[in-house]
Amino acid sequence: MKTHDHAEYVSPGHPDRLADAIANGIVDQAQWPLPTPKQPARSLVGIEVAVHDNTVFIDGRIAQERWENSEYEEFPHFPSIVRDAYKKAGYGEEWEPDPNKLEIIQRVCLEYLSWEEASIRPYSDDQNIVIGYATSRPETNHLPPAHWLAHHIGNRVLEFRKTSPHRFGPDFKVLVDITDDSGVIAWRKLVLSIQHAQGVAMEDQHRTFLPFLAEALSDVENNGLAGAASSFLPSHLHLNGGGDFVVGGPRGDNGLSGKKLVVDHYGPSVPIGGGALSGKDVWKVDRCGPLRARQLAKRLVATGHHEAKVHLGWAPGEDIPSLRDAFVRKDSDSHWLEVPISRLPRPDWFSILSIVHDLELTSIEWKNIPIVGTFLDSKLPWERV
Repeated sequence: MKTHDHAEYVSPGHPDRLADAIANGIVDQAQWPLPTPKQPARSLVGIEVAVHDNTVFIDGRIAQERWENSEYEEFPHFPSIVRDAYKKAGYGEEWEPDPNKLEIIQRVCLEYLSWEEASIRPYSDDQNIVIGYATSRPETNHLPPAHWLAHHIGNRVLEFRKTSPHRFGPDFKVLVDITDDSGVIAWRKLVLSIQHAQGVAMEDQHRTFLPFLAEALSDVENNGLAGAASSFLPSHLHLNGGGDFVVGGPRGDNGLSGKKLVVDHYGPSVPIGGGALSGKDVWKVDRCGPLRARQLAKRLVATGHHEAKVHLGWAPGEDIPSLRDAFVRKDSDSHWLEVPISRLPRPDWFSILSIVHDLELTSIEWKNIPIVGTFLDSKLPWERV
């Protein structure tokens, strides 16, 4: 069956990704020092970040158990987290805004996490539905091909621009548009919009990226994704179609954490369920739930199914999701079939406490996850089958 598939990648220098990196950096610091798997940190974090020009605005709440007999000022300064995110994304020197000249406005409620509130962290503090998905294709880490390709190309471009930081800036996006015919992909369009220095002509940009992309796609096809390189032509590349892209990042647009939900999950071909991932501690079900759902979906395709979808849903106050549905199909032409509840893991496998313990979520460095891709790294705990 021939299908149409498309997906995006967004670079660390994009305003929304800067906001995500700051929000997740705060989550990382709030769960420091890293606990043992048997004693996971129960810090409560709900943070949102907005960026525009040289201004960063942070709001939300952080509550920690270790603040009972200490001052809240012990929490690492927000400015260091913000400036680190900008510098790692590539800002400073020739690309503005200067991380050292940012105006940082913080309106975060810092509180002691009482014993009573800490004891209910393993119970959902909100309602939510999350979705997990997997395909039987190991060459794309069991992800939709366009989603995997977009992130693979985006991360290759990210490494490439570090070798030419004076010519190409931190802000860029990739859009993959392909067809998939029985496992063989064919290109419709590859869109790359990348910030560049004044005076870098369009011809120079094409001469730079066409051979680079051809090499990157050749590596992909050699690793099993049929058609990735052999179907790609120079005419498929749509490079900076809006003209010069000199002013980018927060100077060119505003950004907000949690906006790239589709990019963070599976691309638009798969439903994404409830909330955003960034800026939330690991006890919140819209952070931990999608990871368990993905793990189960991968387990189902490992038993011989072509595709698997998992739906988990929590009501406020539940530790185990009352909604636990899974669906599989044997090929792209088949109907989805529901998996009998008897074939699913025992209920407590889905509990919030079990997810946080089993997947070692309090020891993950979350600020790097959106860039690598939530489900792209096969070494992450929730990707293990």
